[in-house]
Amino acid sequence: MLHRLSGISNGFLLLGLLIFSSQLARAQIAQQRDTVKIIYIIHADSLIGIQKPDSDITQLMGHVVLQQGNTTFSCDSAYKDNLHNIVDAYGHIHINQADSVHAYGDYLHYMGNEKLATLSGNVMLKDAQMTLYTRSLTYDLNLHLAQYTQGGRLVSQQTVLTSEQGSYYTDVHQAFFQRRVKLKDPQYTLSTDSLEYHTDTHTAYFISPTIIYLQDSSTIIHTHDGYYNTDQQTAMFASRSVIADSSQTTTADSLFYFRKTGLGIAKGNVIWKDTVRKATILADYAETHDQTQTLLATQHPVLIYQMKTDTLYTTADTMFSGVLSSSDSLHADSIRLKNPSQATHTDSNKDTTKTRYFSAFHHVRIYSDSLQAVADSMFYSFADSTFRFFYQPVAWIGNYQLSGDTMYLLTQHQEAKELQLLENAIIINRIGENMYNQVKGRTIYGYFQDNHLDWMHVNGNAESVYYVEDDQGAFIGVNKISCAVIDIYFRDQKIYRVAFRGEPSGTMSPLKNIRLQDYLLRNFSWQADRRPRSKTEILDPDFSATTHHQ
Repeated sequence: MLHRLSGISNGFLLLGLLIFSSQLARAQIAQQRDTVKIIYIIHADSLIGIQKPDSDITQLMGHVVLQQGNTTFSCDSAYKDNLHNIVDAYGHIHINQADSVHAYGDYLHYMGNEKLATLSGNVMLKDAQMTLYTRSLTYDLNLHLAQYTQGGRLVSQQTVLTSEQGSYYTDVHQAFFQRRVKLKDPQYTLSTDSLEYHTDTHTAYFISPTIIYLQDSSTIIHTHDGYYNTDQQTAMFASRSVIADSSQTTTADSLFYFRKTGLGIAKGNVIWKDTVRKATILADYAETHDQTQTLLATQHPVLIYQMKTDTLYTTADTMFSGVLSSSDSLHADSIRLKNPSQATHTDSNKDTTKTRYFSAFHHVRIYSDSLQAVADSMFYSFADSTFRFFYQPVAWIGNYQLSGDTMYLLTQHQEAKELQLLENAIIINRIGENMYNQVKGRTIYGYFQDNHLDWMHVNGNAESVYYVEDDQGAFIGVNKISCAVIDIYFRDQKIYRVAFRGEPSGTMSPLKNIRLQDYLLRNFSWQADRRPRSKTEILDPDFSATTHHQ
């Protein structure tokens, strides 16, 4: 396919080149195959010859029929200029070219040597694929080219195209439209300034900025390069086209759409946005399905979730998004909430019948200014505004590393509300070479205030290792305590108070008398090298972050 230039001016330039090249090729062929010049009179009710020194005119009246090669002309009356091989015809004009193309009008000026017909007054051009209506039409019988400049309407099956200017090649069923082009079809309507349309395949090719409205939906497409095939119900849009509806937009280098199956494919620098919920997915490849309202993104997908005071960036090998019904949303909520009132919390933008969710698989990495995390997989649902992390999840908040078998991050009103570490939960804070403050328990619940940790609740076989400092900030010993519950309170993102509850027991050992490795709790694992360091590291697959250790 010819390369299509973008923009209105480029569209006109391309249109002109296409028409000129088609005309030149057809003219060369016509010179070889058509040598018939004589216009024969087949019938007329009356015939009058008018001869003057500088002219030879034949006046034809009543049921006039003329013929040139495989084309016949019929009308009510005509004047035939025998010297110049020109016919002027009036009333009920009908041109029949090889029983394949038919043209009608009220007046005809026909130049026989050039085989060029100019029709005006209720003009209609028909072939097996379409019918064209206009006020005035020029039809080149050699090139099989019809052109109008005063507005026209082309009807092909259920498709109707209107424009101020147009050209149509009857032999290849190819049309070019310019200026205020409108296309109406049972499947879609469009507006543009330049359009190429094939009436045999019912395919529209876009060669200038075009807006397409899909029928029976709120979907709008902005493109200037691509095609739409009505018969196959397939489309391709290139050059950063955009597909948008009331809640989503998709932009990509190339967009493919298969309406019969509802499949959409986006390739190259894909940007998918949930405009209602302020969520965006970037990828190099994505698939969407109309019926299931699902999205599959691969090739370095990134989920960007805009929160109230922060933005969460998530990357993984594969991302998937779909919708849950109200009943499905309840089944999806298996989270154990510390505050039972949060079990019924829903996002303020949640659809009352369907709720969108996002899932990420393998090598999940998250970055925000206030929190970073890694895991094997992640699930987020707007039903409860909760991020769920599975298989060796680790999170970092400030200088604290948090991990457990499973990790949940609850949000409310687009702010972090609660962090839950379920089973084998542990918090680690590196304070020096081989020195780590640690808190461990069966579960740990952390609560946020203004997107910062406010306090944490450690429950079930709680253990703590805490290095003690003197008034000058020098470490003098280590305190190891076991109890039922530990509450940790933060101020300015630092621990300022720890409360041990349920008959705590422990020992305080001078620093000079201990081996530091003996004060690492069970399941201790410092994983600073896995921590995402910036959003650039998340967004750029080629970015190689320098490994930092705390």
